Amino acid sequence: MITALLPIFFAVLLLGLPIFAALAFAVFLAIQFFGTTDPVIVPMRMFTGMNNFSLMAIPFFILAAELMRIGGLSGRLIELAKALVGWVPGGLAAATVLSCLLFGAISGSSPATVVAIGSIMFPALVAAGYDKRFAIGLIATAGTLGPIVPPSIALIIYGSVTGTSVGRLFAAGLIPAILIASLLIAYCIVYASIKGYARAPFPSLKEVIAAFKSAAWGLGLPFILLGGIYSGLFTPTESAAVACMYGLFVGMVIYRTIGWRDLLGTLRSSGLTSATLLLITAGASAFSWLLAITGTPTQLANQVLSLTEDPIMVMALFNVVMIVAGFFLDSASAIIVLSPLLEPIAGRVGVDPVHFGVITLVNFSVGMITPPVGLNLFVAMAISRMSLVEVFKACLPLILMMFIALLILTYVPVLSTWVPSLIY
Repeated sequence: MITALLPIFFAVLLLGLPIFAALAFAVFLAIQFFGTTDPVIVPMRMFTGMNNFSLMAIPFFILAAELMRIGGLSGRLIELAKALVGWVPGGLAAATVLSCLLFGAISGSSPATVVAIGSIMFPALVAAGYDKRFAIGLIATAGTLGPIVPPSIALIIYGSVTGTSVGRLFAAGLIPAILIASLLIAYCIVYASIKGYARAPFPSLKEVIAAFKSAAWGLGLPFILLGGIYSGLFTPTESAAVACMYGLFVGMVIYRTIGWRDLLGTLRSSGLTSATLLLITAGASAFSWLLAITGTPTQLANQVLSLTEDPIMVMALFNVVMIVAGFFLDSASAIIVLSPLLEPIAGRVGVDPVHFGVITLVNFSVGMITPPVGLNLFVAMAISRMSLVEVFKACLPLILMMFIALLILTYVPVLSTWVPSLIY
């Protein structure tokens, strides 16, 4: 049955079915023709996959990100980023990366970060004389910081399918996100120095303070969420609801940029995005369930460990597997399908589950900027009106920075485990 499952999945995927339908239909056909179980169990397992308290955080975080975006927060964060790093060589590009890091700490979503920051910064970078290919490649790549920096939708999904503490995962994502942002900013500085782009003047203390004051309400959200989680005031799932109320309060009362008509449109778009993601989760849950009941994880573990038990080689192999999977699956599907398979094997060679969660997330974040299903590429295409090939080529030098960060994070686990060990 398992031998037939993957060929069936890729066959129905090539027919043009959505990913969630391809996953569920492949399971249905495998059971129908090669199994002994009643196929009616497939929709039951899909429902069970969505019936998870941790996953309730997903629609709330998506709504919170949308409220913050239409509430005008992205523009304020960009002005703060310009004040902090705009004076270095390539300052506007560096400010783009920092803006994505700051907005990612609010949205937890990669595409939302690309939309919110890219729609403002792409025309600004081009107007400042930056090559448009460099600009859109930088925005698409920096958008991957959204799911890495806490709080993160992808880490919630990983924690729900592997049983790993979401709070620990949130804490573990902080230093890796800063590392990736630092590498991207370093690339911007070197690129701008070679091209000879103009630098912005060094800001005065008054300008920096004014930028902080303007963005203070937005910057307060990550501190409230993470502080509430680690103090025990609320769970990670409850923190998502707090984020929605906070975003609504800031947009309607403080900034006064959200009206009732805007709110209805935001609820509609957030609901559609959440439904899409949860449908994928449902299909992937049925898929991973079939793998689990057939003993595939144990068989795979034995086969891998029969080749080598060296943690360095095992993690190198897993990185390759996850990078390739990211070409064909969106990050949510890939996490749900592969994490239950690979995480137990990593545990058997001594890899901390929190550390492995961070590595998994960085791998699948690279998948967000690689065709054929890299969602950031499609969002960047809409912003820049460039082709998929052009946007992907623009991302290639920056993908190299992501690979460097991935290698460092894979073999220096303390970067992922140090902050959780301090808090817990």
